[in-house]
Amino acid sequence: MKLFIVESPTKAKTIGKYLGKGWVVKATLGHIKDLPVDSLGVEEESLKPTFVWVKGKKKLFEQIREIAQKASAIYIGTDPDREGEAIAYFVHRELEKLKKPMGRVLFYEITEESIKRAVSEPVEININLVRAQFARRVLDRLIGYRLSPYLWQALGKSKLSVGRVQSPALRLIVEREREIRAFSKKEYYYIRVFFEKEGLEFSALWDYRFEKPENARPYLEKLKDAFFEVSEYREQEESKEPPKPFVTSSLQSLANHKLKISVEQVQKLAQKLYEEGHITYPRTDSHRMNAQKAVEFMRYIERLYGKEYVGKLRSFKEKATAQGAHECIRPTQVGTPPLGGKELELYTLIFQRTLASLASPAVFLKKRAVLLPLYEKKKGEDMKFLAEGRELLFDGYLKIYPEELQLSPLPVLREGELLKPKKVSLEKRQTQPPPRYTEGTLVKKLEELGIGRPSTYATIVKTLKERGYVLEERGYLKPTEEAFCVVDFIKEKFPGVVDYRFTGQMEKSLDLVEEGKREWKEVVREFFSGLQADG
Repeated sequence: MKLFIVESPTKAKTIGKYLGKGWVVKATLGHIKDLPVDSLGVEEESLKPTFVWVKGKKKLFEQIREIAQKASAIYIGTDPDREGEAIAYFVHRELEKLKKPMGRVLFYEITEESIKRAVSEPVEININLVRAQFARRVLDRLIGYRLSPYLWQALGKSKLSVGRVQSPALRLIVEREREIRAFSKKEYYYIRVFFEKEGLEFSALWDYRFEKPENARPYLEKLKDAFFEVSEYREQEESKEPPKPFVTSSLQSLANHKLKISVEQVQKLAQKLYEEGHITYPRTDSHRMNAQKAVEFMRYIERLYGKEYVGKLRSFKEKATAQGAHECIRPTQVGTPPLGGKELELYTLIFQRTLASLASPAVFLKKRAVLLPLYEKKKGEDMKFLAEGRELLFDGYLKIYPEELQLSPLPVLREGELLKPKKVSLEKRQTQPPPRYTEGTLVKKLEELGIGRPSTYATIVKTLKERGYVLEERGYLKPTEEAFCVVDFIKEKFPGVVDYRFTGQMEKSLDLVEEGKREWKEVVREFFSGLQADG
């Protein structure tokens, strides 16, 4: 009998189905050891962490140990990231005393082929990945335990907290709200002329901004009876490339917008789809796709839509921090499994996006005309009215993955042609305040700033809500008054915590620990002492 250890019962059930007889698959139910919940758990001088059994896990692990004693070999198949490697590390340490053959197995999708391949190619525990998790955990604990009490004292509430990722995220939300409050609307006006040719209506705009409607009236008088001459007309085809396949941030952002669910729900559903064997690992920042799988998807596109809809497998410039071994988030096979509800909706979104990324570009015809008014027997050279048209020539990937399109009709015009307007009107516009963040747009902004990682995005907003820092109104994140006080205090006393560049640099340093290029305690000392010096 061989023992296979994972962290989730769902994952255990799926893998057990593929391994069959002679195997026992057990789940740890997440981390087995962590820093204590009721004390700092870090020796501040040496930075030595004290990891203790997570509540209830010692008893659970005794059951796993009993099975391990009877096993001929042990395989540890926890998730392929920092957290998964840390779980694997503690499992390995607890079981190595049994002196049984033991190996770490890595896979990025739960299919029979990938599981059996992983078992045939076991590797060692990646200690650099474990150290990166230690650095992240210890740094977060020091910031939370050592800086939060200053916040409690200043604002008189013990439930408040300072966080390495949570605090910069809160600063973004608070600063956006301040922009909205400081915003004053301004009205302005443009002149638009409407035409009709061969039954097709279109309009042209003079790109001159009037601050007051009365300033535009003399021009409206001149134009109401004027003819317009086409001084320029051009047509040009343009291609629109298909979207990239999903990574964690883009999936969370789009699913939050389209499916109207929180990023935490998106990640829970995606994790379930992964553990049931339907999609690849959902915590990734790599757009890479398995070439063999890409061919399979492109053949499906050809069968379903025709050869002209087949694109190609593209390579994308990845961020320096992207996990090289990881893939994009894609289905494990062609077709739709028997799912329902939001799980099906999320799977369908991933499936369509994957196909779209391998489909052909959409092709548009762009039209542009410049019209000059003729009045008082002269051309209004200083009054260039621009008419633009956009038509879809070939839908390409849009057939698979529809998007909102801005299409506008424009008839074929000839240079020198004269047109009589149907109507001349004044178009009122007003400046708009910046929108509040949604969960999805906040995740996109955090990724852009290099704050957080695929494994942490989903917990950020959840924490801010639980702390009472933000409320959700009609899908938008609105900070409470307490949030303003918290951000102002942290900016004054510990500015490094909410400095976007500083926080982004912290993430890069943790990545260097992961790559074996920096010592983890050195990184923790450097950043934590920097934060204390600020205070």
